[in-house]
Amino acid sequence: MNHPSEISIASVTEWLNRAVQDVSETMFSQAAYPAQGLEKSAATEDVLVACIGIRGNFQMEVALHFPKNLAAHLASLSLETPAAELDEKMVNDVAGEFSNMVVGAVKSRISDMEVVCAMTVPRVVRNATGTADLEQKIKAAMAVIRGSAGPRDPALSAPKHLAFHVGDGLLHLDVYF
Repeated sequence: MNHPSEISIASVTEWLNRAVQDVSETMFSQAAYPAQGLEKSAATEDVLVACIGIRGNFQMEVALHFPKNLAAHLASLSLETPAAELDEKMVNDVAGEFSNMVVGAVKSRISDMEVVCAMTVPRVVRNATGTADLEQKIKAAMAVIRGSAGPRDPALSAPKHLAFHVGDGLLHLDVYF
């Protein structure tokens, strides 16, 4: 069996990059490409955050930040339903499924290396970016995802940030190893 130390952060980052692009094309028929040098918007906007993780001999959590308008647009494409007919649950389900497929692609790569791991159920939270309430909701979702693995040491676990242009929107991923 290969040990998790043999899985580099660079490899996982590349797998996530490829997965976001492939899944975006499959689910939404939308090209996705990495956004270079873009920081998260300082402006307050409503977002939907899909949190999901991998547990076992390799552990990782991912928070996918969708601006509300992007999430609704992608749900409309995926469900082939006009945006005006979508409810919050439908949009949440599409974002959760997208996160499931992206992280599932990475989990498959890790499993191919004979590392025992499993995925968590996605958890979706909503609020305005940059608010204490959103950060608290994300922390609570990540605590559930981490489960018995316990909290991460903040000093050792700064997230890796990835950003992608998807259609006219910008999707951000925070990845915790």
